This record gives sequence, structure tokens and C-alpha cells, in this order.
Amino acid sequence: MKVIDELSGGWFLLEEDGRLYLDARYSYSAVIDDSALVELDPEEVAAYRAGGRDHISELATAIHMSAPYRGDSPYFSRDLYRGDQGRQWRSAVAAAVAAHRSG
Repeated sequence: MKVIDELSGGWFLLEEDGRLYLDARYSYSAVIDDSALVELDPEEVAAYRAGGRDHISELATAIHMSAPYRGDSPYFSRDLYRGDQGRQWRSAVAAAVAAHRSG
């Protein structure tokens, strides 16, 4: 897994084996500050290819505004950090971000 783009403090776009993942920060007041990790679906990948990082920023905003920590968010069930392998996903993303930052 590797970071292919980022918006400081907002999101990381990652790639692994041809698949794209978005780690998008979200917060709610001072109570919640976390990230959701979603694999981009084919429509989102096509929109990214057409709109670049602007599309990714729009998607990250949509994730944030949807309150992805709530079950009624369309991103709640897509958040890989919530699944059985959430800890492994967090470790893989953290390692990719560390490698990206070290250069």
C-alpha cells in the first residue's frame, strides 16, 4: 500500500494492487476526531480519473458531512476500519503514511 496523494489534515489517497482507498478525516465537535477508510468504487474511480484531486476532496467532504460514525451514513458500512480487519487496515495505512512522509 502506498500514498499517491494527500491533502494535509484532510485525506490520504492510497493505492494497493490497483485498488484505490481514501482515508478521510472527520470530526464532530470536540467529541469525535477519526478517519474513515473506503475503497473507491468503479464510479468513484472514474470520477477521480476525470476530476483528479478536486474530486477526492469533494468525496472526503461528503464522507465528513455524512457523519460516517452513524449507522445511517452511506459510508458507515463501507468504512474498512469498522470491519473485522480494522486494526490491520489502520496499521497498513499508518505504515504507508509513514513511508510517504519519510520520503
